[in-house]
Amino acid sequence: MWWILLLVSQAVVIITGIRNEQRAGLWSWSKFVFALSFAALELIILLVPLNYVDLKSRWFVPVMSAASIIAALNFIWMVIVARRWKLPDGRTSLQAYREVHREK
Repeated sequence: MWWILLLVSQAVVIITGIRNEQRAGLWSWSKFVFALSFAALELIILLVPLNYVDLKSRWFVPVMSAASIIAALNFIWMVIVARRWKLPDGRTSLQAYREVHREK
């Protein structure tokens, strides 16, 4: 039953964040879809070894370590790409973030 409350509270936080970003002119739906797709890819990278390599196998630790390293490097790449993503007005998200936070 708690999972329903957690799911609703997560939805409220996400919707509030989207609305705040839209008001500030920083929102990009394509960036949102990219982030969700990226999260799914990261999950797949980490879950595939768990499903296909036996926990008692001597290959489990090396395979899981490799998957974790690939996921971490992929995450670093995603952060770099997301910072250079262009908003509808032509600014990068990093430029827009800096402009918004300088004013406050």
